[in-house]
Amino acid sequence: MPAAAGAAAAEFGIPNVASTAEAAIADNDVEGVLVASPNAFHREQVECALEYGRHVLCEKPIALSLADAKAMAAAAAAAGLVLQLGFHHRFSAEHLCAKRLIHAGILGDVRAYSGVISEPLDVIPGGPRNYRFNPSEGGGLTLVDVGQHRIDQIRDLLGDFATVTCEMSSVLDSHRMDDCVVLSAAMKSGALGSLSWHRFARAFTSPLMLYGTKATLGCSAFIAAPFQSAPVSVFLEDDPTTVLPPDVVAWTRPSRWWGDVEPGWVDIWPPRRKTFEDQYRAFFDAIAGDGPLRASAEDGYKALEVVQAAYRSFGERRSVRLPIPAQSHWDPPSW
Repeated sequence: MPAAAGAAAAEFGIPNVASTAEAAIADNDVEGVLVASPNAFHREQVECALEYGRHVLCEKPIALSLADAKAMAAAAAAAGLVLQLGFHHRFSAEHLCAKRLIHAGILGDVRAYSGVISEPLDVIPGGPRNYRFNPSEGGGLTLVDVGQHRIDQIRDLLGDFATVTCEMSSVLDSHRMDDCVVLSAAMKSGALGSLSWHRFARAFTSPLMLYGTKATLGCSAFIAAPFQSAPVSVFLEDDPTTVLPPDVVAWTRPSRWWGDVEPGWVDIWPPRRKTFEDQYRAFFDAIAGDGPLRASAEDGYKALEVVQAAYRSFGERRSVRLPIPAQSHWDPPSW
């Protein structure tokens, strides 16, 4: 590992190299720490950083157990330090546009939703050697990993989950872990929806549909699949130029170059964003007191709680109501 760290430091011009996480954290020049290690080590390394007085940006999931997540949040609060979660999908242009329209009341009351994320399994670096294929280090293959992005996205748009029902399977023969997950859920707001993840698929897709009493919205993160006309589309019955916020109108394009934007499906192209850079800027702003914490330890806990409820639902073959006890724990299923 020291040799690998040295090679990476040389490639990217990093002046200091450490052989242990604690040695890197203890360096007096360190003010903030990015924890992007295998999931099982998050609590240990986050708490080490907090003990040294460092602010932390921790990749999702916050931990593998709710008890660990709760302890980490308490440690950050006691130290008065920033603990931000790596939910970078919150910073995508599509997500921010959807959130803007919801808060502006364009959709009315969102009563239903559906979402899919699919990707080839071979996009995981290193293949079977990657920690994600080791349940004790990763805590599951799909739901606890890529699944947390969409879970957090729905929470950020619609609020907390109320009940969860889950089905999972293992499609490919190369592992015995969840690579196909379907989640049905009711939100505390009353919205009903389904989310699914298919990590055995041969193409990446990420559509999300929101069904409101006034409008329907479709969006996707980072890619427009063949069945999408734009990163964000909203079906409006009234004149879009009078309904949409002025800044959003500027992102629309009429279907005919000589006409105006008309009622019906309105395509929206929000300015593209570099989500990881925006995530880091938000972290730095939170440290400096120049902005709110955009993805908190509580957000990490709540997303993990949905995963744990899903594991319990699949194991016990029933719907699970949230919240669930912080000291309870369900391991990911295996086939």
